[in-house]
Amino acid sequence: MGGSSTRGFTLIELIVVMVLLGILATGAGLLINRPIEAYQDQQRRQMLVDSAEMSLRRLATDIRHALPNSLRVVDNSPNGWALELVSTVDAARYRDQSGGGFSGADDRLEFSGPDAAFNLLGGFSRLASASSWPGYRLVVYNTAPWQIYPQAAAGSNPGVVSQPGFSIVANGSEQRVQLDTAQQFSLASPAQRIYAVDGPVSYVCDAATGRLTRYAGYGFVASQNAIDTDAELAARSGVEIAPMARQVDACGILYQPGSALRSGLVSLRLGLSDPRGGRVSLLHQVHVNNAP
Repeated sequence: MGGSSTRGFTLIELIVVMVLLGILATGAGLLINRPIEAYQDQQRRQMLVDSAEMSLRRLATDIRHALPNSLRVVDNSPNGWALELVSTVDAARYRDQSGGGFSGADDRLEFSGPDAAFNLLGGFSRLASASSWPGYRLVVYNTAPWQIYPQAAAGSNPGVVSQPGFSIVANGSEQRVQLDTAQQFSLASPAQRIYAVDGPVSYVCDAATGRLTRYAGYGFVASQNAIDTDAELAARSGVEIAPMARQVDACGILYQPGSALRSGLVSLRLGLSDPRGGRVSLLHQVHVNNAP
């Protein structure tokens, strides 16, 4: 009578199989892990680039809308810098001569003495007629930061910037500006330019704290050295604080004011790094129109 036998795996064979499977799994894990790490590194770098670009673009927008000759910079590169500017709300041309049926004293902006009412040629584009702007000021022929900031801060007989508050009414085909406080501007603008401004704006880049921050809503200060740090600006009354970028490890700035015939240029360098790995450094240049 014949017999039958069955044969299974020995313990050694099972151990060998398990070891081989472990080796294969480890190899497969390494093959998969490297692409995943590379993808994560790329994502971190992209997030750093996006943060730096968005911050520099916002800063560039503020610079392009700055009052001519209002930029001032405290440069502590590569550890940081502070940049301040006066934000322009609107601009127009004022009437300084009679013509087109406008010949009265209220029609022209007078420079021989205080004037409280005058016409605009064409008018403002964003500030509508029949409206009041209690917090805004008017500026004529600002040629340097040392004019606008001390005059606005002191508020006593300023030559380029008015006291806060004015209203706009329609006067035939033109707009008429009515100042809350009569103003005598020192010098006429060669192009009859007049600017409406709402106040100063500051950016502080600090590599020590790893932050780029925007500050607005505070009053004019004569000396920038009094407000060139995060702590000094954060202590100002009414200040609005907007974090722009974090993970900052390098800050650089170069400001060339230019001239009446050549635009100024601001060169900004911003470096960001992630402690998990990855670093980016961006250079951004902004042209500044300083023709008053």
